[in-house]
Order: sequence, then structure tokens, then C-alpha cells
Amino acid sequence: MIQIIENKLYIYCKELNIPIQSLSILLSLSGGIDSMVLASVLIELSNKHFFKLQLMHFNHNVHQQAGQIERFCKLFAQENDINIYCTNFSFEIKTNFEACARSKRYSELNKLANELDVHVVLTAHHLDDQIETLYMKMLDRSDWISGIGIRNNWGKIRRPLLDTQKEFIKQTANDRKLTWIEDPTNDDISIRRNNVRKFLLPNALKDHPEMIYELLANANANKLKMEMIISNLNENRKQLIKYDSEKFLSIDLENIKNFKIENLKIFLYWCSSNYFKIAIPQLSRKYWIEFSNYIKHSQTGSKFNIGSLTSIINRNELHLISNYSDFVTEPDKMQLIQNQKWYDSHFHIIEQHNAFYSVNKNKFSISFNLFKKGLFMRRWKKGDKMLSAALKKHILISDLFVNNKLSIFRKLIQPIIVDKMDQIVWIPGLAYAEIQQETIEDKIKVIEWIPA
Repeated sequence: MIQIIENKLYIYCKELNIPIQSLSILLSLSGGIDSMVLASVLIELSNKHFFKLQLMHFNHNVHQQAGQIERFCKLFAQENDINIYCTNFSFEIKTNFEACARSKRYSELNKLANELDVHVVLTAHHLDDQIETLYMKMLDRSDWISGIGIRNNWGKIRRPLLDTQKEFIKQTANDRKLTWIEDPTNDDISIRRNNVRKFLLPNALKDHPEMIYELLANANANKLKMEMIISNLNENRKQLIKYDSEKFLSIDLENIKNFKIENLKIFLYWCSSNYFKIAIPQLSRKYWIEFSNYIKHSQTGSKFNIGSLTSIINRNELHLISNYSDFVTEPDKMQLIQNQKWYDSHFHIIEQHNAFYSVNKNKFSISFNLFKKGLFMRRWKKGDKMLSAALKKHILISDLFVNNKLSIFRKLIQPIIVDKMDQIVWIPGLAYAEIQQETIEDKIKVIEWIPA
């Protein structure tokens, strides 16, 4: 077992391009046999390679032993000198417990993983879990993407035991003389997976013993199909993505309008994983059909939420935004200083002897004395106007945005440079204001706006 996990960790490190001693791991610890075996092996490997290991436990508060299991996990962490983070959940009586609990767990795991800046999040899903999942997808007549089953990789999530049978995990637990606590809800056959595990799947295998191999072969074929589609997306990246940054994508709408539902779904997951490094939650086919209709028929300015992402249509573009609430919250006005960041751009300031005029308006020169009095950055406000240096008359900034076809999103993140009296002096990339410069030959500040 230890060799299996060690090999997996080396694979993860190769993907991340880091040495194993630099690896940081967050392990989801339930207190059951699977996660306790994985925790035991990881602790041994951590002592060998000195990577960082932390734990997270979820108390679902659905049975009387929930508190006991949480205390058990905390004691295990304390005995092994490992940080553990515990989260308590509550559920509505009529909710789909299994789906809701899974969604909450992954949401919290991803959130904590980002806060702790860990490289990977490990869960203890194994081969028997995969077979049960594939069988349920077959019963549900799910699409071929769902027929891949549990993924080895999903954002930061990694599942090093996914090819390992439950019997081998049990053997390892006994060999290591580990203790664990069985979750009493595992015997509750009103939970669908338990019913599948205990009755439906065993009975189906009696009539069709080859089913497991067929399910796994079909899952592998679907996985290869997925890889081909992703390879095609990577090859055509420049045609699909017009602009990208860590929190914002501009997508060519015409190139994705006619995607099949499954391809559209894969494309959004691909965008989320490659550009934002986050995972979109599992969503129904009905949801993806609604999204397909949205991109085909909605007007400019229409919004649609996909997990933590927000999409906005702007003419022939689809803007995909991570953490949209961060953008709609107006930032405070801030002083323009060296390397000052503004959303996905920043400013670089140098001193030179002669004034500089930039055709693309990404550079702006100002006398040292005026610069010393203070320049500030803020967001556009309704009614903003300035005296245009090019037109020699006052213009509305909103008209400037329209003429330059700025999207709703771009209006939100376009920097406006003002003086201490809040008079606009420069719209980076778009226009200069007519200002009274002071003639000081040896002290000119040149400010360059550098978009992502």
C-alpha cells in the first residue's frame, strides 16, 4: 500500500513541477477504515519525505456517534501532531442527504484548500466506490460524461486509492493494527448508495458476473473520449478564448453556441480548471440545457451562474467571471504608486527628462510637481466626464466606453485616473484629458498601464 501511495504522490508532484518535500496535502478524514488507512500511510510518507499534511473532518450531525467520531479524529491528529480542521453541518429534513452532504463537503474542502494554499486535497475513494457509482449511473441512464464515474483528478482533488480494492484496504488496516469507527449510516438502506452496495449490485452480479469489467471498460472508453475533446480544446484555445486572466475570461460566443450539451459541459469545466483553478459542482443535464439555451438566445447583459462562476453575454462574447461579487463591490479610491495593482492590471512608474506621448494611450506623462500632488485610481461613476486632449471638448466617459465597445464587465474594471480634486486626467488605454502641465524639463513621471 505504501508504495502505491508514494508513487501517486510522485505523479502529483510531477504534474505540479515541485519536489515531494515541497508538497502540501489536505486529507479528508472521516474516521472510517478507508481514510484512516490513507492517513496512516501518508503520515509514514510525511516522516520520510517531510511534506506537509493537514486533516479536515466533517461532522454531519445525523447520528448519535457523530460527536464520538469527531473526538476520535481530533485525538488521532493530536497524537500524530497534525493540524485538523473540523466543520459541522446541518441538513433540512426533506433534502437529498447524500447529494447535499457531498456538495457541502467539496465546497468546504476547496475553500479551505485555497485558504491554506495546499497543492492537493486527498479523499479515500476506492475501486469499490467507483464500481457502485458506475452501476448507479447505468441505472440512471446518465450521459457518457457521468459514465466516467469518480474522477482521479478534479481541480485540486486527488483520489490515490481509486484503483485499489476495498479488501486490500481492509488487509492494510489489519496489518497496521489501525483503529477506526464505522459510520452507522452505512447500514441505512434508505440511503441509495447503501442499498446499491448491500443489495442491488450484489444481486445484479449474480445474474451478470461480467458486469464489473464491462462497467470499468465503458468508463475507460468514456475517459479516453473526454481526453480527446480536451486535447481538441487545448489545440483550439486561441480561437475559443479571446482574453484571459486569473479571474476573467472572454470567450468567442459564436464558436461555442453550437456545441453539443456534453461538449459545452466539458468546455466550462475545462475553462474553470485551466484558468481559475477551481472545480464546478456536479450539475444536472437540465441545467446544462438551460445554459445552452442561454448562450444561444439571451441578450447582451444577461447573466447565468455556474457554481461559483458568473457568465455575462456581451454581443459576440461570453464573459466568464470568478467571484463576481468581488467585482460588483466598488473598491475604495487608492493612490497611484509604483506597481499598484488594479484588478487584472498594474502600473509601472519611471522618471525621465522628456514628456512621452503614447499612441495606444497605455502610457501617460505628467510633471513631477503634479504627480507629487497625488494621482488616484477609482472606478467609473455615472455622469463622469473629462476635457478630451484629442477633441478639445468635454466628453462623457460613458460615451467613450460605448465608442470603444467596452462590455459591462470591462466597465467595472476599467481604471479611471484622477487628481486630488477628483478631476479625470487619464483613462488608461482609451483617452487623455487636457491638463495644464508644468514645464520642468528634468522631472517628468511616465506612468505605464500594464493589463494582464
